[in-house]
Amino acid sequence: MSGQPKNKLYLVNGRVYLHLMDNAEDFGYTLYDKETMRLIHYGQVDISAVRKQPAQGIFDAARCAVFEDYGINAVTVETVPMDMFQKLLNAQLDPPLDEYPMPDRNCTMADVACTGYLKDGLLPVSDDIAKDLSRRGFAIYEVDDHGDVKGPVDVNSSHHSLFAVSKAGWQNSHAFQEAVADRMNHQKERELAFRCQTQDCYAIYQLNHHDPDLRFIRYEPLENLQQQGQRPQRDNYELVYTAQLPEGTGLNALWTKFNTDHPADYRHPSMSVSDVIAVKRNGVVTCYYVDQFSFAVLDDFLAQRPRQTNLNKPSIKEQLAAKPVPGDQPAAKTKNREVR
Repeated sequence: MSGQPKNKLYLVNGRVYLHLMDNAEDFGYTLYDKETMRLIHYGQVDISAVRKQPAQGIFDAARCAVFEDYGINAVTVETVPMDMFQKLLNAQLDPPLDEYPMPDRNCTMADVACTGYLKDGLLPVSDDIAKDLSRRGFAIYEVDDHGDVKGPVDVNSSHHSLFAVSKAGWQNSHAFQEAVADRMNHQKERELAFRCQTQDCYAIYQLNHHDPDLRFIRYEPLENLQQQGQRPQRDNYELVYTAQLPEGTGLNALWTKFNTDHPADYRHPSMSVSDVIAVKRNGVVTCYYVDQFSFAVLDDFLAQRPRQTNLNKPSIKEQLAAKPVPGDQPAAKTKNREVR
């Protein structure tokens, strides 16, 4: 009936929002973490699966089908006004990709470029951050109103409010390395940030270095996998890096960059055979297997369903627990590759 609502929003177990959209042939659904308002999963259930549910009403049946599809043990379900759905949508707009961890989070790399700090190899920090870093052993530099640098200085005796630290010193610090390593604790969030981007971007996946069984397929050409009846499995991979894709940047350029000119905040093995690159252009994501002499398109890499079948899924935080051990790998050839 035309007067009936086409979508509804629920709060499940007091911690996850469920949005349901009636698409006639199926029900689309999205799940959002109540605390962060971030999207954590999306999918659809066929109308035939909905009609099999014993619940009263089409939306109640669709809700039960989603619980069954995703594996939710729904103890409490509350209907939420649709005004909240717009807030959830607004919270998804271009979430950040992997960003260079700045010593002062209120300053960005764009600020550095605009103020000319890069030419002196410095990163700006505020008064309070400078004092904290000074106590931790960092050399602090003073920047005057004309942009001239002096130092190292005693931050406690200076009357200026704009200071800086050495970029090289910051990148070699435990704080920087810890910030970069912590990304690996947020696999789901970072992949969803990549999927939600409206700008062109890319994501790099590498086989999990924690799993010793994967050594048999690491660096293996795709043809060898296929001969063994295997294919690249998303569950075997970890998301190691995401970034905006500069205009005109192709796969060969990414191959070269991640072999000969790593970003400062990339602390993983050089790109090699068995890695996967997901590229988003004009809203369309295409995944490529890094093969011996080419890039092979993978049709379903990100669409694969997890092999886990436990209906009582772990909490969001528990799902984000993997910590790889950064390593290195043999130097890779830089010959241009073809896409196939």
